[in-house]
Formats: sequence, C-alpha cells, structure tokens
Amino acid sequence: MVMDVTIQNLEAYLLERYGEDANDHGLFMKLVEEIGEVAEVLNKRTGRKKATGEDSKVLLAEELADMIHYTVAIAAVNGIDLTQTIHDKERRASIKYNHDRNLETFLIENHG
Repeated sequence: MVMDVTIQNLEAYLLERYGEDANDHGLFMKLVEEIGEVAEVLNKRTGRKKATGEDSKVLLAEELADMIHYTVAIAAVNGIDLTQTIHDKERRASIKYNHDRNLETFLIENHG
C-alpha cells in the first residue's frame, strides 16, 4: 500500500535524515546530477540519444522523484516551508499572468 506523502512530511523526514547541518552544496550537486539524468531519459524518449530498451516512463518517474528528493532536502535543511512558498508564489504568478484561477482555487474546487 502506498501512503500519501505531503511536502511537509517529506521535509520533516529529510531534515531528520540529513540534519540541519547538511551540506547545501553537496545536496545541490546531487540535484544537478539528477537533472542531468532526467535530461538523459528525455533525450532517449525523443530519439536524440539511443534508447536502451528500458521503460522510459519508469526511468523518468524515478529520476523526477530523485529531483524532488534533493529539492525538498535543500529546503528542509534551510528551514524553508515549501508548501507555503508554493502557495504564495503561485498566487503571485496567477495575478501577474492574469490566470482565471490559481492553485488555491483549484484545491478548493477539487478537494473542498
């Protein structure tokens, strides 16, 4: 059974795992490495590089999960509340770009 994971849960887990004194640079370098791996998968999917026969959707999912891991880890060890930041940034972007609805509206409409 797969349990739902919130950004807050993941932040708490990764803060516990890496600690407040984690090396930001090291985590960032891992994030960059994972971004490169996503690029590699996408290049294979579009034919820009030779595919290896592996399931590209599974590989892409795994590499995206790794990117999220390191992004959230960097936020966690720096005491950043990504959930609040995402809400605030999305709200400002929806105003700036004159979107009909924003994340908050979406969540209210779809999750009550």
